[in-house]
Amino acid sequence: MTQDPATASPTTVSPSSGAAQDPLAQLQDIRLPAEIGLWPPAWGWWVLALLLIAVISTLVFFVKRKKSRNAYRALAIAELHSIHTKYPAEQNSEYLQNLSIILRRTALSGFGSQFNASLKGNDWLQWLDEHCPKTKEQFSKGVGSALLIGPYQKNPEFNREALHKLSLLWVKEHRNQWQQASKKKSKTVDLTSEANNHV
Repeated sequence: MTQDPATASPTTVSPSSGAAQDPLAQLQDIRLPAEIGLWPPAWGWWVLALLLIAVISTLVFFVKRKKSRNAYRALAIAELHSIHTKYPAEQNSEYLQNLSIILRRTALSGFGSQFNASLKGNDWLQWLDEHCPKTKEQFSKGVGSALLIGPYQKNPEFNREALHKLSLLWVKEHRNQWQQASKKKSKTVDLTSEANNHV
């Protein structure tokens, strides 16, 4: 006697047929994409790296150039301190002779062919004041005038400490040929822009 399928007991259904009818059982696991590695970097990072290298190289170049252009100042300052302690008050004339040599050598280093090495007397002192307004004409009209005849006197009297400070100020603050060139260039740009504004 055959059994009616409609009345068949649930226990008679095989487990394999039930699994085949379950749609969730047919789904596969989610596959995550592979992790992005640090190498090779994207092209944007390459561009940024090249820009950083260019900026750093430019800064290093300008810092080195400025340092090399001002190396003569550090040498002159060391020499000024040396003669200030080397020569006692009894050797003021020798001190002035060496001071004049240091200032002339510094001027030649800072101005090159622009410096007229044949400058003497008041013209030389005025030249020092003209190229460093911070001296306030103390070379031509102040304590710096000791450089005129002091080196040729046996025991010249002057304010040595004030002259030493004045000389240090000139060495540190004078505008050399490169500073003057950049100042002239900026003035030219200003004049050009001003002329364009009036047109």
